[in-house]
Amino acid sequence: MDTNDSAPGSRTTSPASMLVRSVILSPIGGDGLVAQTVRRLGEAIGLGIFDVGERLPSEAELAEQLGISAMTLREALAVMREMGYLETRRGRQGGTYVKQLALTVPDRREQARIAAITDEYITDLTDFRIAIGGESAALAAERATPEDLAEMRELLERMDAAEAFEEFRRCDATFHVTIASCTRSHRLARAETEVQAELNPLMGAFRVGPQARQTTNQQHRDIFAAIESGDAEAARRLMAEHMASSAEAILGFTRAAAGARSKH
Repeated sequence: MDTNDSAPGSRTTSPASMLVRSVILSPIGGDGLVAQTVRRLGEAIGLGIFDVGERLPSEAELAEQLGISAMTLREALAVMREMGYLETRRGRQGGTYVKQLALTVPDRREQARIAAITDEYITDLTDFRIAIGGESAALAAERATPEDLAEMRELLERMDAAEAFEEFRRCDATFHVTIASCTRSHRLARAETEVQAELNPLMGAFRVGPQARQTTNQQHRDIFAAIESGDAEAARRLMAEHMASSAEAILGFTRAAAGARSKH
């Protein structure tokens, strides 16, 4: 596919993916509208709702979906351009496009983020992930449509084929949000979206290697098999085991990084 000519809505959509999009692009309110808009756009890019090389909807359409003024949207888009996530193109195919992303951040920011991670933080985050993800997996086993299952199967294949961590992580996050969206609950989908947004910079700081990605995706496949077979209890259990395994890996990476820092 020529990503330069891609347009919103060009990919096959399932009920779950449509729910994810509606959650991310739902109206926002309160204070700090520009910051909230930047966060929503960042979530949409991180989860592949707006993929690399894809042209965003028109400013008028985005502003209407998010329930904000055109000026607020333009300010948020300007911030995203400055951060390197978006670019504006002119000419026949002009518009705002998603740039090639890298989830890494400058070394000093990585080190500060890793240093701030505590066992208590990971335990709390994991408990929340199990509560949201486990129940979502169980409900997905009861409610996922054939289209939802096809989308999850494609994400698994993309994770297997991914050579770069960034592509794997995007599909990983989307896989979990898709499962939550299979519940048809906006609250569960929103909660999982927020968790994945929190995890993105965390996982980007560690740069998970090919072997660990292979192990992770096998866990994904086991969860998917349970969902596909309609086994809610197995889906819940396997998801909880997957979350616990991820927590152990993050703690291991954190301690390894701390050890490396102490030697310098």
